[in-house]
Amino acid sequence: MGIGHSAPRADQLWLIATEGQLRRDLVAEVAVRARTRRIYSYAVPLDLAERIRPGVGVQVPFGRAGRLTEGWCVRVTQQAWEHTLKPIASVTREEPILNPPLLELALWISRYYACAPGLVLEAMAPAAVRQVRLRRVRYVRAVGQPDDARLSQRQRAILAALAGGELPRGELLERTAVRPATLRSLRNRALVEFIERREPLPPAPEPPSPLRIVDRLLPSEADSYTLTAGQQAALDALRPAADATPQFRVFLLFGVPGSGKTEVYVRAMQAVVAAGRQAILLAPEIALSTQVAERLAARFQRVAVLHSRLSPAARREALRAIAAGDVDVVIGTRTAVFAPCPRLGLIVVDEEQEATFKNLAAPYFHARDVAIKRGQLENVPVALGSATPALETWHNATELGRYELLRLPQRVPGAVLPRVRLVQTGRRELGQTSALLSVELIQRMREVLAAGRQVILLHNRRGYAACLRCARCGLTVCCARCGARLVYHRADESLKCHRCGLRRDVPANCLDDSCRGRLERSSPAIQRLEQELRHVYPTARLQRLDSDVVHTRADYEQALGRFARHESDVLLGTQMVAKGLDFPHVRLVGVVDADALLSLPDLRASERTFQLIVQVVGRAGRREGESTALIQTRDARAPAIQHALHLDYESFAREELSIRKALHEPPYVRLVRLVCADATPSRARQAAQQLAEALRALAGRVDARIIVDDPEPCVIARLRELHRWQVLVRTPRDASAQRLLHQADRARLLSPKVKRFTIDVDPVDLL
Repeated sequence: MGIGHSAPRADQLWLIATEGQLRRDLVAEVAVRARTRRIYSYAVPLDLAERIRPGVGVQVPFGRAGRLTEGWCVRVTQQAWEHTLKPIASVTREEPILNPPLLELALWISRYYACAPGLVLEAMAPAAVRQVRLRRVRYVRAVGQPDDARLSQRQRAILAALAGGELPRGELLERTAVRPATLRSLRNRALVEFIERREPLPPAPEPPSPLRIVDRLLPSEADSYTLTAGQQAALDALRPAADATPQFRVFLLFGVPGSGKTEVYVRAMQAVVAAGRQAILLAPEIALSTQVAERLAARFQRVAVLHSRLSPAARREALRAIAAGDVDVVIGTRTAVFAPCPRLGLIVVDEEQEATFKNLAAPYFHARDVAIKRGQLENVPVALGSATPALETWHNATELGRYELLRLPQRVPGAVLPRVRLVQTGRRELGQTSALLSVELIQRMREVLAAGRQVILLHNRRGYAACLRCARCGLTVCCARCGARLVYHRADESLKCHRCGLRRDVPANCLDDSCRGRLERSSPAIQRLEQELRHVYPTARLQRLDSDVVHTRADYEQALGRFARHESDVLLGTQMVAKGLDFPHVRLVGVVDADALLSLPDLRASERTFQLIVQVVGRAGRREGESTALIQTRDARAPAIQHALHLDYESFAREELSIRKALHEPPYVRLVRLVCADATPSRARQAAQQLAEALRALAGRVDARIIVDDPEPCVIARLRELHRWQVLVRTPRDASAQRLLHQADRARLLSPKVKRFTIDVDPVDLL
């Protein structure tokens, strides 16, 4: 007796394919859009054989239920296959979404970061560039001629508009000015039928230029700009690698803030474009990418900007133009590293040390490292630029010699580094009218403002007070979902969690029923600083810049535009103000609390403190005239602050790297962080313990040098109501981490039974 089968559902029509309808010598390997690290083999139907090739979008049956799932064909091989292969159901896009080098890059990302290849391809080809459904209407005549006498005037108008053909439903309704009910009446009489079809959207109208930022915040240098000796030497090194026959090399362009790194990038890209090739420039922030685009708009005619806030239509049109070769320079944030340039000649990563280049959701790739790998795969040079390089980058350039170091030791003519002073803060040193500003900083601000110049103040704490603490028992008001301290925001009299977004009203007293003491505001933040500044300098025009007042790119541009046009005198903000901004009238930069980042229990706390201080100090002295930077600190002996005082990156790097080496930390090892998170604390802990034990046993067979740390709660032990435990794995700086993760995946160790499990290779923080 044969085995009975129920009739296939609409999404299981692939079941009707018979063996005679399949290519017996062709296998397509498909990365499905699912959280699986495997690539699956599928048979190719005869009617699709000419259309299946690497890079096309497909639909395939996936899972036990055989539900149709979107995916990407990554390889097609000529080989005989077994009877167990399921056939590809359909092709969803005729033209490949990704070219062969990008497909190879996607598979490398999947292997290196131990993530699902389908998620990587989805990041490379987001929904904006994949196909969507459009509804269309087809006219069908019944047997014989319809009785026109029995048709209404509106029904006849529909049939006349169709004229034996078909039209999109929306267009038909608009053209005939009839209601949908009239269409349905014709369908009921078998005179028309409705068909749903997957088709690409028509080209979007030309979007407004994203290159315009308020009133030109950056000066537009002309090609007659005379390079300094350091700039010319760097350009001379870059040009040969980026000519008509480029070659893979990695350069580190290391220079003090204001040394003209961007101009070197521009000249190198001009050489690339002149040779008929394309360039990609990555910037860490949307605002910075827009600023750089503004500068390049005067130097290049065909520039595209890519970032996460583009509308789907604008992104689709930009990617189409890039892939067609109609764009010379692509500028954008981390996902711009996937720009489909067919004639790539150079990749530039500006401010390569920025943590924002790391994708903090699956897939957890780092755009800087992906850019280097893409340069290797496509045999093009990669230039990394920074005044404060990541220690991993500096290690590769100096100790290992993998990158070529290009130095820019001086600022461009007319720009002078500011005088930097440390101000020890304490109760005695702070002004009587301020809980945040020292007497020296208050006085210096008064002098600068009186001279008609501008001031930038950095205070890297959002809100009005970092926490509320009971004056009697010391209890701090914390988030019920995360355990993090709730931040007091005075504007709406609320407490907010900056980790998970929880908001609650301010309690009247201590939350401990046995205490009920008075709550005091502790650790004054940027809203308190704004209040004090308005009291001390009542006539000064203040502009605050943080994520509580800047919600869109337009907000950001308007704020910077007012400051650039000197419509505001003081720009105070969080780390937003430390980015690569260029304002000629700034004569004073103040770091209100240089110790804020040092207190974080993270291996990069010292490095980030140094980088942030140097970056914000670099905002002063960008044009002619003497400028000053005042750094307020409670611990003037901290190495990061001492080195920042002298703007001496190399001495800081030597000291910090010696500490990292002794502690067996990156860049001397590769770090893999595995986090088990669950609503039940014991389940998260148990899963982490079992994972650590299994990885230790496996590591002994893969590489004896691999160290698996004991599991421990994460620094942020609870996030969005999930308890978090981590396992850190330290491996040599070779492929042993990938071998371990590959073997662990094959042994099904990387699917613990917890609510959320993440693998982060080369993490940028351990919070």
